[in-house]
Amino acid sequence: MQAVAYPYQPVPERGTLRCFLLALFMHLLLGALLYYGVRWRSAAPEGVAAELWEAIPEAATPAPAITPAPSPKPVEEEEADISLQEKQRKAEQAARDQAQARQRENQARAEAARKEAQRKAMEAQRQADNAQRQGELARLRSQAGNSGTRVGSGSGTKPSSGYAERVRQRVKPNIIFNEDVSGNPAAVVAVGMAPDGSVLSARLAKSSGNAAWDNAVLRAVQRSDPLPRDENGVAPSNILITFWPKDEGG
Repeated sequence: MQAVAYPYQPVPERGTLRCFLLALFMHLLLGALLYYGVRWRSAAPEGVAAELWEAIPEAATPAPAITPAPSPKPVEEEEADISLQEKQRKAEQAARDQAQARQRENQARAEAARKEAQRKAMEAQRQADNAQRQGELARLRSQAGNSGTRVGSGSGTKPSSGYAERVRQRVKPNIIFNEDVSGNPAAVVAVGMAPDGSVLSARLAKSSGNAAWDNAVLRAVQRSDPLPRDENGVAPSNILITFWPKDEGG
């Protein structure tokens, strides 16, 4: 059998296309890197901003404020303050004293006005009583004149034997006397009366020698007004009554 001869054909290498594409990619990549590398160097660098997060600390309780101690005042300022306080205290005291003085003056004026009003009222009452007494006296005198009895004069009807003692017993409880006297001096009082027993006058007919006792007796006679009438219903116009401090002699 005769062999057939074929013409020689070189065997194609495997991966040629792939190598070509890979080489082309690498060139393109290298070109891109060169382009951007040159551009990056010519451009101004931009700043990079970054946000940092940190946990917020808890609010601490504020410490109490410490008041600084006041600086000591100079001695001259302290003395000035003391002097000013003393002046203020004296001024306040003077104002209080003036207010109290005005209050006392107002009270004194009010008391004086009250006493004056009381005195006027008593004087008016005394005048009214005196007018009433005089009217009663005139009426009794008129009645006594019609009946033929003489009263109101020293020569009128004499008092009964026990009348002076009755009058003395009436006056004794009204005597106010607490002093000590030497002995037991007697004070003789002459009393003038209206027919109804009203006291018209009271004077010392004989002093005891002790002015306090004499005055006490005279005041007691006035406080005993009116005095009792005599047995005939009419008081004598005049009568003498004797008083002793130690109540002796009747």
